[in-house]
Amino acid sequence: MKQLLVLIIPCLLLFGCKTSKSIEAINFALQETLWNYMDSDWTYQVRFEKNGLLVTTHPNDTSKDNDTWEQHGEEVILKFNDGFSTYTGKMISSNVIEGTAKSKYATWKWRMERIE
Repeated sequence: MKQLLVLIIPCLLLFGCKTSKSIEAINFALQETLWNYMDSDWTYQVRFEKNGLLVTTHPNDTSKDNDTWEQHGEEVILKFNDGFSTYTGKMISSNVIEGTAKSKYATWKWRMERIE
């Protein structure tokens, strides 16, 4: 019996504590990463800068200093044009974020894939 316990306890410690792909496994700092943004109308790049600032290559972005981001675990929130539109997404892996955006006029689905 004692020999059996000697075998079982290490197995439980090694395999019992192992988790599947969790928030910890996919959560990482977005700061200073570059992503391709895609929705049904647009494709452009988004860079997550320091201090919660976003820099994009969106052709209609004429006010570049009022786009922000924040991350809470696997949830990512982007706000464009002083919050005129808000994008709420979920990190489904370390390289993909998917979510829904809304403005005063519409709601749409979006996706981002990490470039660097």
